[in-house]
Amino acid sequence: MTCSCRNYETMGIDRSFSGMLTVADRTALRSAATRVEYAPGSVICHQGDPSRNVLVVSHGRVKVSRFTATGEENVLAVRGPGEIIGELSAVDGGCRTASLVAVDRVCGLVLTAQALEKLCHARPAVAWALLRVVVSRHRATSDQQDLRTGPSLYRVGAVLLNLAHREADDMIATVPLSQRELAGIVGMSRETLVRCLKVLREAGIIRTRRNGVQILREEELRSMCGI
Repeated sequence: MTCSCRNYETMGIDRSFSGMLTVADRTALRSAATRVEYAPGSVICHQGDPSRNVLVVSHGRVKVSRFTATGEENVLAVRGPGEIIGELSAVDGGCRTASLVAVDRVCGLVLTAQALEKLCHARPAVAWALLRVVVSRHRATSDQQDLRTGPSLYRVGAVLLNLAHREADDMIATVPLSQRELAGIVGMSRETLVRCLKVLREAGIIRTRRNGVQILREEELRSMCGI
């Protein structure tokens, strides 16, 4: 499947996986990969799948979720342009630890585990960038666990900022999750989340939609939530 979306190199990304690579490294990555495209709502992979490919997002956003034995969904993250997904299975050969769903139209580059390993051997900077991603996500998991013990408004604000994605031409950050999904990742009841969102909405800091939140004034969000 081909992809005609803008390349992530033009989007001003400097802290993502691709943002840590040189132009030569990104060229080598593209040469080793296959371009793909997913429609909004498409399941990219299921938790427990044996596939070992990695996806580097060029455009759009991907929701990363884990499901409990009873089928309850826990949203772990929303990945955007420049980010790599599926690196753990590619490295250790294990099954997928989470399910991936395209939030909106997603374009990206897919590499097999073998292609990724070959690229890392040929270009050590790619391996180092991958390691930095793994370490960063490990820290984020620890921070997320600590977050669940703070005041409600602080927890909501911190999660909104953590999950927000702003493209280069978008002045308003968006969080493409429903209130149920947000409540799960924050670790509070939906009723408590709704009350916190109401406070922020009435202050003109956010705008809520059916399946997402728009952050209108980021600095005021940080100030009001004590972040």
